[in-house]
Amino acid sequence: MDIEKREMKEESKVLELINRRRSVRKYRDKPVEREKIIKMIEAARLAPSASNGQPWRFFVVDSRDNVSKIVDSLGIINTWAKTAPAIIVGCSARKSVVHFIGEALKGVKYYLLDLGIAMEHIVLAATEMGLSTCWIGWFDERKIRKLLHIPTGWKVVSLLAVGYAEKNFKPRNKKTLSLEEILFFR
Repeated sequence: MDIEKREMKEESKVLELINRRRSVRKYRDKPVEREKIIKMIEAARLAPSASNGQPWRFFVVDSRDNVSKIVDSLGIINTWAKTAPAIIVGCSARKSVVHFIGEALKGVKYYLLDLGIAMEHIVLAATEMGLSTCWIGWFDERKIRKLLHIPTGWKVVSLLAVGYAEKNFKPRNKKTLSLEEILFFR
């Protein structure tokens, strides 16, 4: 197989994985194996970041009691998350000169972009291992910080529910814009 055909085959695997990923809000009562959690965090560790600052830290909540405490702090809108056997809390810090300069001169919070890339690596790794995820953006940072004893200087940016989708889960059709609506060559 020539290089170009091999590259196209690899690309289709990535696109297939991306297409398979769905936000799941109902999970089976089955713990996520620690080995899989470690692989997901390893995927995040390998993510690119501005000036290789790697401004991320991850707190994995996988005890039933602690998941319940986290979800209770989220409020009524995210009660579905109680079915998740694990929640990954993604934290970030502005710790490199690039983060401060980028924000001051360009108005870009690179530490948030960096964490977003790392969290998406987690999502794709989870999907590849047969797990499902759902981002949680509605939360009280102060409460999460207190519950997990997160050190000062680390901003709680995102939560990610992780687990095995309920057996009867049927993903909705993805409604995405067409390429013509989002791609412009100049």
